[in-house]
Amino acid sequence: MIVLHYLQFIILSICINSFTLYIYLVYYTDLFSSALFQDIEPEYDFIIVGSGTAGSVIAHRIATETNYTFIVLEAGAKGNVLFEIPVLGPLLHGSIYDWQYETVPQENACYAFNSKKCKLFQGKIIGGSSKLNNMVHVRGNISHYVDWFHGKFSHAFFQKQFEFIENNILNIDEIQYQSEMTNAVLEAAKKLGYNEIDLESANGFKRSKVSQKHGGRWSSSDNLDMKHIVTNVLVEKVLVKENVAYGVELLKSNRKMEVFARKGVILSSGTYNTPKLLQLSGIGPSELLKSLDIPIIVDLPVGKNLQDHVTTGLDLILFNKSLSVSIDNMLNLFHAANYFINGKGPFTTPGCEVVGFMSTTNAETPDLQFMVLPVGISSDKGSHFKKSLSVNETVWNNYFAKTYDWHTATILPIVLHPKSKGQVLIQSKDPKDAPLIDPKYLSVKDDIVTLIRGLKLVKQFIETDAMRNLGASINQMPFPGCHNYEIFSDKYWECYIKQLTLTSYHPVGTCFMGLPYANTTVVDTSFKVVGLEKLFVADGSVLPTLPNGNINAAIAMMASIFFDINIKTKTDAKLSRTNICSKYEFIHELVHSICVL
Repeated sequence: MIVLHYLQFIILSICINSFTLYIYLVYYTDLFSSALFQDIEPEYDFIIVGSGTAGSVIAHRIATETNYTFIVLEAGAKGNVLFEIPVLGPLLHGSIYDWQYETVPQENACYAFNSKKCKLFQGKIIGGSSKLNNMVHVRGNISHYVDWFHGKFSHAFFQKQFEFIENNILNIDEIQYQSEMTNAVLEAAKKLGYNEIDLESANGFKRSKVSQKHGGRWSSSDNLDMKHIVTNVLVEKVLVKENVAYGVELLKSNRKMEVFARKGVILSSGTYNTPKLLQLSGIGPSELLKSLDIPIIVDLPVGKNLQDHVTTGLDLILFNKSLSVSIDNMLNLFHAANYFINGKGPFTTPGCEVVGFMSTTNAETPDLQFMVLPVGISSDKGSHFKKSLSVNETVWNNYFAKTYDWHTATILPIVLHPKSKGQVLIQSKDPKDAPLIDPKYLSVKDDIVTLIRGLKLVKQFIETDAMRNLGASINQMPFPGCHNYEIFSDKYWECYIKQLTLTSYHPVGTCFMGLPYANTTVVDTSFKVVGLEKLFVADGSVLPTLPNGNINAAIAMMASIFFDINIKTKTDAKLSRTNICSKYEFIHELVHSICVL
């Protein structure tokens, strides 16, 4: 078997390295093209920083519903048709299309990874992290959104917003291909008393709804006309004069430029990069800015309140036979042909086949999510996941490598509302330096308690007849560093969680949205940065708390609300004014422009 494993490692390594070379070819082709052929005008009505889910939703609606001029500035490069193959998504993790961020060393978590740092995959590509994620579409608990806006909008309002983006902006589809594990988990859930649910995350289970089209990955950026996007541009600072944002300073092809915005600058760079940009611009905690000799424009808690869906449990399920979604499937030319011709087959797998929501305290609102992954990280024999996750050698050799003779899979128990909160702070005045990201995983004991309950539930699922009939069993190899505890005891699980701490890559909260007079608020409920005019934040960073489930749908919905209350209403007012006195509109715009600049 050792020879077979070594052969598999060689074959997979050749395939992965070949794809990596292709990634570099695509990236540098776009880098060269953007330097030669992408021009930036000196002024637009709106500047959007970032082409992720939020920035793309806003840009699409501006393009299709208004006559405003705008530009989307993206630090990453264009994608490629091969990047849209769902099963290849993990190969972009840690690549040049990833910001390659990681946490600072964690005190209570991430022990199994090099230097006690967890990797934080974030898309540096048109489409942002929606080009690297599991494509799972979950609305979450709508009552939370009502709370975020302090009752400004009703439950029915948010339902209509979701219906609008699902019918007009996003492309949501049924999962195209499932392993045998899907039906087994759903049957187990039914036996354990859980109901089948719809898009909103009440207690229960469902097959994943995914953001795909014809079996391929689909992102809100796919709506955009490329003429509105400039790639490989690093925005270094927001330009502010007399508390009015009037443009940005950027670096393009090693040349600094200033681009001006008549009506507004919209930051949609994500939960890590938006606070970084604000702090570089002098908008953030005064003590941090003073320490770096950055002139203070507004003293705000930018970068605080970082929250993330923390999880654990990789390769905790062992099968005595291979499932129909496996690494071997990805080397099958028939499956490749089926994908390109029909948009079907295992190449369409989103990675997560089933999602479930449950309460570990018997409450009506779930505090735990399950994500069912039919393939474990050890299945690639150490050719990619070991490096991309930065698993240390001891852990890999003494745990994951010992499962090579099995088919491994995972049910991730995810803490939906962690009490541990961290921060994102710049470490220098250099825009090219990565921010210091400290999520403080598991710093509050309650999060560990919830995960222990979650792991016990995972064990219950594995021990059901539905899973056992499929050949499933729980991985009973003691995790390195936890040998002194009785296996599967609470003390063992606590040790296990601190060792094998994972993120679901759902960071939010660093530009807290709230009431303007609250000391935690960065943006108000109209998405405007407190104390400044014409500067807005619309991305995951404004979410005050985590939604119940994957965050992409919530971010798209919030971006659509941003457009409605900040651009659409003003567009409607302008049209009304034009109908009354259209011949004087140019005078109004001229005076407006002079007053701003």
